[in-house]
Amino acid sequence: MTPPGPLSNRVKPGFSIVFTSCKAFKKMMGEVTDLAGQHEVIAEDLTSDVIKEITCLVKDFKEERKKCLQEGAKCMNSLSSQLSSLDRAKKNYEKAFKEAERALENFQRADADLNLSRAEVEKQRTNMSIKSQHCEESKTEYANQLQKTNELQHQHYHVLMPDIFRQLQELDEKRIRYIRNFMSHSAEVERKVFPIINQCLDGIVAASNEINEKEDTLLVIERYKSGFVPPEDIPFEDLSRESDTNTMNSTASKNTLPNSHTNHTGIRPDRTIKGTMSVKNKKRSALLGIFSSNKGLNEKDCFINPWNKGQTAEEIMSSAES
Repeated sequence: MTPPGPLSNRVKPGFSIVFTSCKAFKKMMGEVTDLAGQHEVIAEDLTSDVIKEITCLVKDFKEERKKCLQEGAKCMNSLSSQLSSLDRAKKNYEKAFKEAERALENFQRADADLNLSRAEVEKQRTNMSIKSQHCEESKTEYANQLQKTNELQHQHYHVLMPDIFRQLQELDEKRIRYIRNFMSHSAEVERKVFPIINQCLDGIVAASNEINEKEDTLLVIERYKSGFVPPEDIPFEDLSRESDTNTMNSTASKNTLPNSHTNHTGIRPDRTIKGTMSVKNKKRSALLGIFSSNKGLNEKDCFINPWNKGQTAEEIMSSAES
């Protein structure tokens, strides 16, 4: 038996089958399209209002932070350089002080030694005076460097670095403030489309509520019902009386005209086993076709309505649109 073709090929002219599930699915696709449009609106707003501004702010924050760090490094280098100058001045002062002490000791020993000439004593006195003067100069330089170092150190720890840290703090507070604003703005962008999204979701729910499985199945039944009643019981044929029946029928056929509704046995074709089965198969072939094997049919072809053997989901949607 040849299986029937797709449902769309078996529909009578002027007759359109539209399942409630197909209508609901079509409506849901429209609502999903609207949802996708709202998501595009959200993406566009976030791109233009948030992402673009964030990109500019990140660039500005990097530059400001780099500037603050450079100023801080400059202050640290200046203080370190001054501390090095102070250390050198202190070492020079310590060296000059020791040399002045040794010169004083040498002069005192020479002055106490009666064996040394007066010229030798004056030489030690002159050396002592030079070393003492050099010590005083080193001491003065050390004092000046110490004063400069203390002033710069006070300026560094009480003015310069606090100002740099204040700038960094303000910069970070500004960054955090923008994060707060961007988070709030992102929520507002999505909140603006909530009413439309809710309408789309309500539309999907409403479409699902329109699905009536009873109506869909009754529609298929109405389309494919045959209108024929079930066949009567198959009569019993007594083979022992077949010879007598053949004799009687041959006698009767000589005296009567042929009857188109009977055969040579006198029994109507649809009353025999063969006749009954052939008539039954002829009447019910349209329905029995759905139980025949069809290797070309896959699961997705019967997804929306498994009764539609041979009809694809695309054909069902096309039928719904028509």
